[in-house]
Amino acid sequence: MKRQEISENTSSARLLYKIDRLALTEADYVIHLSRYELSYWEKIFDISLLEEKVLIAPLFCEPGLFRFQHRRIRVQRLHICWWGTLIPSHGLSNILEALHKLHIRGVDFMCELFGSPAKGREYLVETYETQIEQLGLGEVVTLRQDLKFVDSSLPQYLIKNCDLALGIFGNTEKAKAAVPNKLIEALTFGIPSLTMLTPALKEFFNPGVDFWTCASSPEAIADTVGQIYEKTAYQVDWNKTQEKVRQTFSISNYHQVIKRVLDAAVNDINV
Repeated sequence: MKRQEISENTSSARLLYKIDRLALTEADYVIHLSRYELSYWEKIFDISLLEEKVLIAPLFCEPGLFRFQHRRIRVQRLHICWWGTLIPSHGLSNILEALHKLHIRGVDFMCELFGSPAKGREYLVETYETQIEQLGLGEVVTLRQDLKFVDSSLPQYLIKNCDLALGIFGNTEKAKAAVPNKLIEALTFGIPSLTMLTPALKEFFNPGVDFWTCASSPEAIADTVGQIYEKTAYQVDWNKTQEKVRQTFSISNYHQVIKRVLDAAVNDINV
């Protein structure tokens, strides 16, 4: 089935709203990635879920990704990387504006953005390429679609070449309610990472200790990356953070949550 964009306030949108709301309110158990993000959906649907029916199963990386270990030692030029789906909520425009400010300041960096657009939004490739050119970043910023996680070419490249991984810096409430996949992946590899500071992160992390954070504005991103470049940013024990992430965001934790739900379902049947 071909994916189609659903416009707001249409009959299709209202139907999907009702279906999603029904799924949350009538389910015996709700398994979600984080309680904070689930609270966001409660607000959207104007509902209040019973805590006894909510179970949290955090994001997890494929076990195969655990074999990748970041060992790059930066010399001079700061090599920045970002990866993910090209959608506005990820805040790529804010990132590019920040890179423009860094370029003007004379910071020695290069940035590679690895991403493909969501279906129906192929035009965003041209949109971001145009922004890169208009900001005069053509010599230091590249948008690439040739490396992937599916064949391990992207993680292999990242652990050998990336000095700093960027998370998301979107301005939407949805973006602020999520724990970014790319952050979990980067920290699993042990890559130093910067993402925007949001309440959602506090459910699993100690932001400002476990990794670098800042506001989502181009000014804040540029200032923080500048500190990282000058090596004046606060110190982070990346090995400690990596171990924390590999324990918390693991497939074994996910399996434990699923087992709890299945055991509870069996007990409900036998009552």
